[in-house]
Amino acid sequence: MSNLFPQWTNLIPTAAAVGLGFGTVVVVVGTWYYATPDYMEVGYMPTQPVDYSHQIHAGKLGMDCRYCHSHVEESYVSNVPDTATCMNCHTGDETTAYLNPVLWKAHQANKNLAIVRTSFQSGEPIEWRKVHKLPDYAHFPHAAHINAGVSCYSCHGRIDQMPIVYQTQGLGMGWCLDCHRAPEKHLVDVDGLLAGDTKVRITDLDRIANLLASDDQKKRGAELAEKRQIQPPQHCGACHY
Repeated sequence: MSNLFPQWTNLIPTAAAVGLGFGTVVVVVGTWYYATPDYMEVGYMPTQPVDYSHQIHAGKLGMDCRYCHSHVEESYVSNVPDTATCMNCHTGDETTAYLNPVLWKAHQANKNLAIVRTSFQSGEPIEWRKVHKLPDYAHFPHAAHINAGVSCYSCHGRIDQMPIVYQTQGLGMGWCLDCHRAPEKHLVDVDGLLAGDTKVRITDLDRIANLLASDDQKKRGAELAEKRQIQPPQHCGACHY
């Protein structure tokens, strides 16, 4: 009696198993890479109602981040400044303004500043779009990190070089734990605790970027962690309610 199926059909289960295994690997690797904050969120750059350039204000003009984000050292959040803060600089006239008459005329004609002035006059706040978002079940106290010596740079990158702010880190749980497990990589000497010329302003992003990339950062950061007795928690309750 002849076989109902040809001999080559015996390879079907093996081929199916190999294909299923390969497909599983592809799905796992694809999910591991694509379904993560590093892929989904890094580079996020929402369109804002006003083209505010941190490159000009924090970079070229050298404004301290804390002039606008004034409660970052005492608050859980880095507050968005109200329009009155903008008007501390963007006000005046041809005779009293800090700008010369030519620049002041251009200043008055700027469409973005027109939005700011209208907001100030009407009392209606500018509806800025949030860039860095955390889930409701997680919290990040800015004050605790800033006062420990973790600079804005470690989480937000070179804000002072951004014409438009975008997200530079994925802000995933693994990223947070990496820092909590090795805080010495991100600590800077804001209080002058170390010998030598190591004291730095927490918002001096250019100098901090160079310090954190230097060969002796690990040793310097470890000494700072010991002097400040910094032992970041790694248990769930540290970041999750």
